[in-house]
Amino acid sequence: MLNPNDTLPQNLQDLSKKLIIGQAVPIGNEGLIPFLMLKLPASESALLAENKITSEFKPSIFNISYKDENIALCIVQFRLNASSQLVYTVSYDLKNEKHYRDVSLLLAMEKYALLIVTDEGHDFVQFEASFDADFKPLAMLDGAKTLGSDYEPGLFLEVSHAITSQAATPSQLWKVLDEMAPFEKSWYGAMQMGATKI
Repeated sequence: MLNPNDTLPQNLQDLSKKLIIGQAVPIGNEGLIPFLMLKLPASESALLAENKITSEFKPSIFNISYKDENIALCIVQFRLNASSQLVYTVSYDLKNEKHYRDVSLLLAMEKYALLIVTDEGHDFVQFEASFDADFKPLAMLDGAKTLGSDYEPGLFLEVSHAITSQAATPSQLWKVLDEMAPFEKSWYGAMQMGATKI
């Protein structure tokens, strides 16, 4: 069900106007449930109005050697309604304590909520995380954080941008990240990054 956007707190109203399709933004948590915000294209707004949204997400956890530092990050992609047109991406710096707490709540693989906005309105939708494997995502996350060095935040931004620029669209990035940090390797990848390429 769509609710008017002017009923949102002012900071979220402002964010909804700046949000790019394909971008997911963490907006806090309620108890142990992490919340993220994303925007539907106008052509898909009926899905939200009719309460026909499904969601899945996939993390990719990395240690990247770059400029004599070890950058620890996790890129999470959400896919709505199993559609290659509705893929959203967010990057977390594992050495940033707020980022690490936010992504840890998500990778606990219990519940998460999306504030989905359109130009016409918004709705909060809660999902159960579906996960069945013999590895623990939180252990992988903690291991990557431990391996990370004490780098400047700007290096995380450079590395995150370099990885997410490996594909022209979020749906292509989904495939690229599947190759870089596949499920059979516990969603983990470690690599060297040069000045121009990974």
